[in-house]
Amino acid sequence: MQSRTVQSRGSNQVAVRQYNERLVLQTIRLNGPLPKAELARLIGLTPQTVTHIVRDLEADGLLVRGEPERGRVGQPSVPFDLNPDGAQSIGIHIGRRSTEIVLINQIGNILAKLNTVYAYPEPETILDFIGSSYRSLIKRKSCHPERLMGVGVCEPGNIAGWQQLLGAPNHILESWESIHLGDAIERAIGVNPLFCNDASAACGAELLFGQGRHYANHLYTYIGSFIGGGLVLDGNLVIGRGGNAAAIGSLPLRPKSKDQLIDRSSLLQLEEALVSSGLDRTTLWRDPNGWEEHRGLVTTWIIEAAPGIAMAALSATALVELDALIIDGAFPDWVRAELATAIEDAADTLNWEGVERPILVEGTCGFHARALGGAALPLLSQFAADHQSLMKAPA
Repeated sequence: MQSRTVQSRGSNQVAVRQYNERLVLQTIRLNGPLPKAELARLIGLTPQTVTHIVRDLEADGLLVRGEPERGRVGQPSVPFDLNPDGAQSIGIHIGRRSTEIVLINQIGNILAKLNTVYAYPEPETILDFIGSSYRSLIKRKSCHPERLMGVGVCEPGNIAGWQQLLGAPNHILESWESIHLGDAIERAIGVNPLFCNDASAACGAELLFGQGRHYANHLYTYIGSFIGGGLVLDGNLVIGRGGNAAAIGSLPLRPKSKDQLIDRSSLLQLEEALVSSGLDRTTLWRDPNGWEEHRGLVTTWIIEAAPGIAMAALSATALVELDALIIDGAFPDWVRAELATAIEDAADTLNWEGVERPILVEGTCGFHARALGGAALPLLSQFAADHQSLMKAPA
């Protein structure tokens, strides 16, 4: 696989030493373990400068050296990689059916997690859960406060929207309008959090920790209660003017119709099928292993959801040349695999003349993608060269 460079070039001036350190960390995150000579080549710094930076990052516990690799000539080269234990962060996802909080290490491994499921998102209940869960996580043996970089939060762009689809009482959703979420969470946990849209967070998690690193231009699709997406161009997550780029749920399904992709390809439709069969809609969020019991309903939902997603991929490809469509969601691996197959079958029926069809790739973050994306925010803030890419001001 071809090595990837960070767009900005490094500088040898002492005044930008911290920025150069971020470039080293970001380049290793993109490419995996690298020796100092290769780091210098990719970043555009002198070998001496890279040697000093790598030495300091290793001393700080952010990098670890691997086993020497002997080449054809010369001294063996020593690759350096991110130290998983070098940093930690906490991510919180506030959703329409559930809230999750995770503790992760520097490479995105989940060290601890807690979640709660509800019929409707009541602010007071969610804030109480966040406060108690945060206090629980930071007391665990797996948490090292001296390595904790901060807290990141992601939420839907308009959690009080689509009231009719959610079936929630108006007073519950309207209660969100009077809350400044950033202040409320800071009061609950005693930490000022960073914020991001939940679909962008999921896309960012896949970009940092999953398959997204391998495709410079891709459309990311995440299916939760509602379907959402993220767009990556030239390796960078496109946020948009209002932080709502790639809101694919609003794409129309057909001409002269108000039907949108969100009406056909969201888990909300599977919830409705469960309710119509006399089952509890929250089953989907409480027990990932319980999906197998509803395989017939799940298969029907997949058949109905796939064509719209395939059409969205064609539409996006016609606007920007895509390398890949990455599909993921809050469902088990077997559901993602069957949905991917159904999307491929639906894409086969479309006319791709004039554009190059992107490959379809299964995501890897699954249920935890949005909380992972939230947890990535503090890591980006501390260590990424472009640390503003996911952040937005809280409502």
